[in-house]
Amino acid sequence: MVVTHRKKSVKKLGHNDHNGLRRRGSGNRGGVGKAGHGKRMKQKKMSYIIDGKVDYGKHGFTSIYKKLKTISVGLISEMAEKSTSQKFEYDAKYKKILGTGTVKKAIIVKNYAGITNKAKDKIVKAGGEVKE
Repeated sequence: MVVTHRKKSVKKLGHNDHNGLRRRGSGNRGGVGKAGHGKRMKQKKMSYIIDGKVDYGKHGFTSIYKKLKTISVGLISEMAEKSTSQKFEYDAKYKKILGTGTVKKAIIVKNYAGITNKAKDKIVKAGGEVKE
């Protein structure tokens, strides 16, 4: 049996594309979605620019656990020094009290979410108290 080969130009007849080439699949346009934005970024850049900022999508995840807001004993002590009362009463509004800083004045702390042992010791040594 004799095998007949068709010429390349005959194979491409009937196609309106450039030089009769068939362009199929996403490889022709550099991939799907954000693919190929490395070397060919300038071609795809306009779809990512929103209000002058480049947005490449979402990153990471949102934790289901709420982080406690914290305040140090040193900051509370600074607020106490500015007040005129002898015993400064601080409403922590459900913040965690950390033990960094020094306590120079008697402080009464209430409505806190948590308190470290170091912070508790510093407040008591300065003549203050911790109300639960």
